[in-house]
Amino acid sequence: MSGFGLRKNMVFEWNGTCHRIDRVQPNGEILLERTEDGVLSIEGQDVLLRAYAAGEIKASTTDSNGRDRTVPTFSRPLDELSGTIQNEVARRRHYLKAILSLEKVVFTKGSLQPIVLEAAAQISDPHPPSTITLWRWYRRYRATRDGRSLIPRVDRRGSSMPKQSDRVLQFASEAIEEAFIFSPKATCVSIHTRLLAKIDADNRQLPATAQHKKPALRTMYRLLGRVEAYQQAAFREGKAAADKKYRLVQASARTTHILERVEIDHTPLDLFLVDDKTGLPLGRPTLTVVIDHFSRMLLGYYLSYGAPSLAAVMGALRHAILPKPPVAEVIPKLHIEHAWPCYGRPDRMVVDNGLEFHSKALEEVALDLGSHLLFCPKFEPRFKGAVERYLGTINRFLSHQLPGTSLARLHERGDYDPQKHALFTLAEFNHIFQKWVLDVYAQTIHRGVHETPWCRWHDGLKHRSPELPESVHALQRRIGQIEERALRHDGILLHGIRYNSAALAPILCAYGIGTKVRILYDHEDLGTVQVWGPDDQEPICVPALDQSYAHGLTELQNKMIRTLVREKGASQQDSAALEQAKRDLVAVVDELMASRKQRDRRRAGAIRGISSKNPGSELLAATAQEKLATTSRNQAVEKIKQLPTASLNPDTPPPVTYAFFRPGQQRGEEPTQ
Repeated sequence: MSGFGLRKNMVFEWNGTCHRIDRVQPNGEILLERTEDGVLSIEGQDVLLRAYAAGEIKASTTDSNGRDRTVPTFSRPLDELSGTIQNEVARRRHYLKAILSLEKVVFTKGSLQPIVLEAAAQISDPHPPSTITLWRWYRRYRATRDGRSLIPRVDRRGSSMPKQSDRVLQFASEAIEEAFIFSPKATCVSIHTRLLAKIDADNRQLPATAQHKKPALRTMYRLLGRVEAYQQAAFREGKAAADKKYRLVQASARTTHILERVEIDHTPLDLFLVDDKTGLPLGRPTLTVVIDHFSRMLLGYYLSYGAPSLAAVMGALRHAILPKPPVAEVIPKLHIEHAWPCYGRPDRMVVDNGLEFHSKALEEVALDLGSHLLFCPKFEPRFKGAVERYLGTINRFLSHQLPGTSLARLHERGDYDPQKHALFTLAEFNHIFQKWVLDVYAQTIHRGVHETPWCRWHDGLKHRSPELPESVHALQRRIGQIEERALRHDGILLHGIRYNSAALAPILCAYGIGTKVRILYDHEDLGTVQVWGPDDQEPICVPALDQSYAHGLTELQNKMIRTLVREKGASQQDSAALEQAKRDLVAVVDELMASRKQRDRRRAGAIRGISSKNPGSELLAATAQEKLATTSRNQAVEKIKQLPTASLNPDTPPPVTYAFFRPGQQRGEEPTQ
């Protein structure tokens, strides 16, 4: 191989700068010339040798005159060479060794012929090389001082460029692409047929002297062989499959402390849950999780029967940032041993390209929280591999182990009917899920971090303390749905609900009617909204004028009620029509809950607003009481007579009686009065 030596005119690179040894002194000092500007410096041999040992110096590929000394040599293992090539290398080395043994080499035929003939006789070579051939071998060896320079590069002989014209090559490229678009199982024969058709169509427009020559089928095979393996896979299987097949698996994102990077994603659970009243399966809920990349601890989650949405993301973020209260233990004897220590504002939120993540509201929430929103490339879930794997772990090690699991694929079920075996309500699963998260998953050694997520989180607490917003009220002002509305004399109209209070008077007086204000609201409670004026630093809380209607009302419930109102042709401002619509919605939900179709029951669960935040929510409880109050006295008495503790005296008002089921009590058992 080409070497490095402390000799005159040696050219080398030192920390990226090219130097030339101008002179070597007897005392060991070396005069160096920087080739780019000619600056001279003196260095000791020990300094240069230490720099060489540290990898800071390497021999340059240019000589002292700036000419490139690079010689194409065979750099692969020598045992890959054929026997013929290896014999030729030994033959050249033999002749070159004979020449180098001379004190003075003169490359003339008269001076070298006796030496060449003697060397040829030693190896019985009937065809010794000529003088000019020996000169080429000698020059190449002296330029590189590498014995590999004597290896004949027969693999570089001939032209590697295709012999077809650029026009024919363009037709071939188009034929290959069109054939694979038509069918991913396209063959070279079908591609060749398309190519010939394109050439014939073009030849009909050209004179006889400029006709394209049709390539043979064998030529088409060679052209197809030139297409990269990645491109062939992209043609046959699609770009996404080719990227997955030929990508290099590198190290994942690295984090050094907790809350530095959190990843957010949704998944439908592979588990059917049932209604807590009817016992009928409502469907598979959607789980939105926020996981800490450093510790792999679950920061927060949101569980509901709705589709992935911005509301679910906001609910999961709110749960992740705030300290966690103990879960309501609805299943007896299932006590959660560990508290949930995770809370705080994240530095970076990694999400995919779902529509709910590309919203202005989420961008403003990230800005308010001081977090950076990072989007993964399209169809590249590996960029948030921690949350993807976590969601798979939940389904494999929790959902698939519970009655009512749908499993990952339909063919895996066999004769198993998940809807018939569904057992848990959302409140019960919420209890089981937190038990699994805190007492099982968090206490198991994670293969990616080589320790338990619980210990990893607490180790992170030694180096960073989680930060919270200045108050829960401040967090509510930052996390929610964002809208913009015009301010009028009668207040603000949002989703058919009128909001107004005296606090809006300063904004109206300062900016006038029609001023655009920023509104933030909670999709799970439309009773109040937060309103920012054009120049306000802090929002004001504005309640709905009709609190009996809006308090505790979800956005989906309001949407359904307004739909019923429009179908009846009533005005959105009519309170009586709204109240009647609420009663109609109760009847619709009751009908859906009793439906034999699981799709209808799942829709009813979403309308009722059942979620991890409110797993036992009742749809419009006030309306249900009003509906009971509007029932005739005789019907009410007949219903009350059926209760064990009801008063049977029709002359006295019937007492209000509530029936409670103990945690874990089986359906059909006697309730506690």
